Amino acid sequence: MGILKKYKNILIGATLIALAFVGYNFFFSGNDGGVLTSVTNEAAADAIVGKELLALLLDLKSIDLDESIFDDPAFRALLDFGRDIVPEPVGRENPFAPL
Repeated sequence: MGILKKYKNILIGATLIALAFVGYNFFFSGNDGGVLTSVTNEAAADAIVGKELLALLLDLKSIDLDESIFDDPAFRALLDFGRDIVPEPVGRENPFAPL
């Protein structure tokens, strides 16, 4: 009984830490079963997006552009307001390499 009195505060502290750990895992761990479901849902969503992208690509390939629009005077009157890209100085090839 003397040992219990001597280590009473340590035992209470260890018990509180253990309870806090269990409580944290219980409330904040989330549902592990949903992880596999979400991966499956993501794979299904990727497949759907891939099919939609393929359908759009096939639609774009079927477009036939009338090239006579480029000979139109209104198209020829368009002006290019673009700016030239000024070359910037290039740094080291590998910035993480030792000096």
